[in-house]
Amino acid sequence: MPRDANRGRLRSHEACLNCRRKKTRCPAEKPACSSCVRLNQPCLYTPTPKGSRSGPSADRLAYLEEKVNLILSGKGSSPHDQVTNRPHEIPEANYSISSNPPSNEFSGNVNEPFLLGFGYDDSKNHTPSRVSHSLELYFQYCHRQPIWCFDREEVKDPSYISEELVCSIITLTARFSQDRDEIQQYGDTARTLVMLRIANGTVELETIESLCLLSYSAFLDGNGHLGRFHLGLALQLCRSAMLDLNSTYGIECPASERKKRLFWSLQSLEQTYGQIGGILSVPAEVLRPFYLSTGSDQPLENIEHQPPPLPNDSIGCDSSRDIGIWNLALHFGWVWSRVRTYVFDCAQSKLKEPWRHDSMYAMVLSDLTELENKLSLCHRYDSVKFYERRPDELRANRDYWASWLKLQFTYHTILTVLNHPFLYIVASQYNHKLTIPNTFWRRSSEVVMLHATWIVRMIDMVSEKKMRLIDPFFGHAAAIAATVHLYFCCAADPRLKYKSKTDFAKCRRFLKSFVSFSPACESLDLILDKMTRIASGSEKVDFDWEPSKIHLSIPLMWDVLQINCSSSLEEAPYAGLLHPSLAPVHFTDDKDTSSSTLEVIVAMSPEITVNTADGGAAAHMPPSIPRVASAPATPNTAFGDKLVAPADSLMANTPWLWTDPSQFVDMETLGYPESESTLGNIDGFSTWWDFGNL
Repeated sequence: MPRDANRGRLRSHEACLNCRRKKTRCPAEKPACSSCVRLNQPCLYTPTPKGSRSGPSADRLAYLEEKVNLILSGKGSSPHDQVTNRPHEIPEANYSISSNPPSNEFSGNVNEPFLLGFGYDDSKNHTPSRVSHSLELYFQYCHRQPIWCFDREEVKDPSYISEELVCSIITLTARFSQDRDEIQQYGDTARTLVMLRIANGTVELETIESLCLLSYSAFLDGNGHLGRFHLGLALQLCRSAMLDLNSTYGIECPASERKKRLFWSLQSLEQTYGQIGGILSVPAEVLRPFYLSTGSDQPLENIEHQPPPLPNDSIGCDSSRDIGIWNLALHFGWVWSRVRTYVFDCAQSKLKEPWRHDSMYAMVLSDLTELENKLSLCHRYDSVKFYERRPDELRANRDYWASWLKLQFTYHTILTVLNHPFLYIVASQYNHKLTIPNTFWRRSSEVVMLHATWIVRMIDMVSEKKMRLIDPFFGHAAAIAATVHLYFCCAADPRLKYKSKTDFAKCRRFLKSFVSFSPACESLDLILDKMTRIASGSEKVDFDWEPSKIHLSIPLMWDVLQINCSSSLEEAPYAGLLHPSLAPVHFTDDKDTSSSTLEVIVAMSPEITVNTADGGAAAHMPPSIPRVASAPATPNTAFGDKLVAPADSLMANTPWLWTDPSQFVDMETLGYPESESTLGNIDGFSTWWDFGNL
């Protein structure tokens, strides 16, 4: 029989804080109930103030003075002070730290009596079954993808999870259920509870974990400003607790592994979504000694200033010397953060000739190659044979395969972005004295096509195995690969043109599979829609589209490469964080994505004669820049010429690039496929699969 609403609220008022947290019946004896006496734990009640916020007080000043007295005396507040009553205000803190009982880490007492004393009616807002369901969704979709804060056994009893962490878990996972409308509600509540923890000086590890989950949720929503705020706050709390120092973990404690997982989860988010180029941003180069050095290379004299050790991760490892797959994905994510800095410098016209030994291009390639030495044989593509695994086997071991796919996508995306033709076309336009050598054009064009195609092959395998990926980084990788295939859609060779259109459609279809739960990916998909219309000069692109030239929108290309997508927050990018009076003025300016374009011709002679006497350098003609009127120039996009990219030798040297025509999917039907694989006959792709993989 349903419980009467008034009776439920009365019981919530009478129960002590311990019984409320455990959701058990409270005898309600005072000063201590028999249940707490039996368990030998402090029994605390939430006192009710004389005033009530349900009706305005005759003297507001007197009411506030009463609240201050409650704070100073260490007494609680009224359960009527509901967080939802005043959603834009943080309830006044009214808990004395001295009343917090001693507790062991992550025991049931760590949450008492702080959070449940603010009228947060947990019996009304979430039931145990709701919390358990949210935890199931978390471990199905978010665990180690990429964040790894807690394991299943650490949250097996939901009643011992802090309220702010419960609300953060529901906020993150509601998008995967029918309760999506509750994301905002629980997100606001979680932020309020976290800020109350900070205001009262009672921040715990679960509080920082809550910020980690809230940050990831904001990045999924495309609210990068709010996500970076949560991420920066969590990192600052880690510094305050000295969780960022190796010396902190010298003393054994039950939560040391959980602390390490939290710290490196925050680093993983920072690598992918952190602010680039700001004065307050920590350069990625700071962590180079940690990622690239072995244990014997660590400077012992500065060991106290070293980052914490990586968490224990033995899934899929053959020996204790092997680095876990989640940790390896973190290593390659660090290289990806350096690539993001490289793209930022290119956007600011700070490109140093990439073929120079001291260029960032060369250093990133060196770091990436060095990290390959850390990749154990047990994790390599040819060893794990992902393409031979059964879908049920992959789902049963999702903790491993989600991280393995993250590593593979990251590796190929790094090499795709580093060699993206757009970067060097724009650099040539900004600096007319910059001459791109033939050998660099040839090598970079082949490398970018190779790894952009590898991304599509990984997408095909994921689709065939029906493995659902959630991290928006995968959608971003697909969008980057799509821009490469769009570039090659105007190739002279019909095979390359056909292949590029096919792979472009696959990338778009894969990206659309993220739209249902990630507004950030939805925004990225809209950007690609605009780019396609501008490139083709038509509102509709179909199978018969065979362009000889395309127009690349410069602002939109930078948006894709720099993840500048703000979802529905386009009109107010700082929504949920700053008052409009603090919003920077330049965010209100509209970008003209159609006037700032590059007209690109990918010219390729169908017959190439190579003179081997000069080492084959004559196979490629230098890029020519004919004098052709272009779109109106602006101070930031002073492009007065059209660049004709050099011819390439992909036709003669790379037969593995060509796909079976039966695999082509019309661009108008971009739904997420049940199964569509290019791997029907693995032997037929032996040349492809033996080249370019990690």
